Amino acid sequence: MQHMELEQLMARIENKYAVEIAPLKIAGKTMRILQLTDFEQTIEDFVENSLSEAVELPYWAKIWDATLLLAYFLGKQPVIRGQRVLEIGAGLGVAGIYAALCGHDVTISDDNQEALLFARANALLNDCPRVIVRKLDWRHPDLQDQFDVIIGAEVVYDRQLYPDLVQFFCSILKPQGIIFLAKNAQIPTPTFFSELTRHFKFKQTVQTVSTDGESQQIVLYAIRHKSGQPSRDLTES
Repeated sequence: MQHMELEQLMARIENKYAVEIAPLKIAGKTMRILQLTDFEQTIEDFVENSLSEAVELPYWAKIWDATLLLAYFLGKQPVIRGQRVLEIGAGLGVAGIYAALCGHDVTISDDNQEALLFARANALLNDCPRVIVRKLDWRHPDLQDQFDVIIGAEVVYDRQLYPDLVQFFCSILKPQGIIFLAKNAQIPTPTFFSELTRHFKFKQTVQTVSTDGESQQIVLYAIRHKSGQPSRDLTES
């Protein structure tokens, strides 16, 4: 059944995109990730073919450095029985799938249907069929349950969504839960944190991530309800 589902997903994806399955090593684990063969060329093609209309560029298809740091960090966290993890803005699902490989109970979400196809295919490629992959709009979440942990990489880029995202956190995060967000340190987001600190407290650490010979500073945030217990220190090892 799992093999059949993967074949069907691959057929749908390959009908629209040029893709490849590439190894991705994080710490001691090597994942198999279905991704675009040429991300930059895909962006150029989208722009060229959509000059006369508004189009959502497939930035969900890029593996961001913040995603790699977030995944590595999650691999260092203890697996707690019954604890549920929600990844938001998951794109290809790298961080969530890596967390699942480390033993966490993970739900992967995105608002883009194309991203969900890739994320589900990647879950199956990495033998994680129990990972839940679902569409989720922060503005109108239809989740019935709350989560112990919410994770996201590069999800605070749209200022118009800041109030919705913070309200989403308020309603979906358990009272003693924690949020881990990662983002490029060079991207200013003071408005988001101004909105966030109305309801939450946070700690942060800055780490350097090197890929393809280039280094970037990535900020990792640990966020809790103000009424919850003090945020635990970030594990940097």
